Amino acid sequence: MNHSAVIVLLIAVLTMAQTAPALAGDAPAGEAPPEGFIYQSIEVDGQVYPYVVYRPRGLDPTQPTRGLVFLHGRGECGTDGSRHLAVGIGPSLVWDTGRWPFVVLLPQKPTGESEWEDHAPAVLAMLDRMIDEHRVDPGRVAITGLSQGGHGTIAIAAEHPDRFRAAAPVCGYVGRWWKRGERLGRRERATDEELIEAFRSTPIWLFHGGKDDVVPPSESEGLHGLLSGAGVSSRLTIFPNDNHNSWDSAYRRSELPGWLIEMTD
Repeated sequence: MNHSAVIVLLIAVLTMAQTAPALAGDAPAGEAPPEGFIYQSIEVDGQVYPYVVYRPRGLDPTQPTRGLVFLHGRGECGTDGSRHLAVGIGPSLVWDTGRWPFVVLLPQKPTGESEWEDHAPAVLAMLDRMIDEHRVDPGRVAITGLSQGGHGTIAIAAEHPDRFRAAAPVCGYVGRWWKRGERLGRRERATDEELIEAFRSTPIWLFHGGKDDVVPPSESEGLHGLLSGAGVSSRLTIFPNDNHNSWDSAYRRSELPGWLIEMTD
């Protein structure tokens, strides 16, 4: 059994007790919300989206808390509701629980031949439900994601800067690669002026592998250069020995959790 399969199995075992109450909707009046990994689903525009909410154990249910949205990569797309937990932030939530004092939203995108911004209404609907059910402070929410989800982090944060206090794309690309099921020959993206204006109120920390041969590091380097050159709060970390998998370095070994905590204080 490979590492990802072990993580999925472990998460499934950890969440069996939480699944039933989550599917029923809100916790009963007067009861604290369920903890751990909670499987849910939502229907938006005729499409049913599975998603998972992670609530750390021990959070005070009477106090507002931080929120974090995680967008997975193309390889984890589907409607099974689980595989997107095995790559990226999911394993870090299992093994490094204390580093992530957030209620985390983990949506699953149904198809790889679409971009996350095409599903932004569903992501925001899930976020609104999580805010209501888990007393997340809507003014203390950040967003992160890897690869296709790194692109989604950039695109959704740029389109909805009022919803996020910070953004952390990992090995992401700026312009969309997919539209209506087709791979684009020419990338479509917001203008430089639109990106600069959007991220003036949303600090961004970009991560990339220096040897990435799937999404070139120039994607993160170019966006960082554009934003920092315009006086926008932008940070860039290149892991020189990482290929496309720079997410283990970003989520397991970097100071990203502490920065997100600072940004959402």
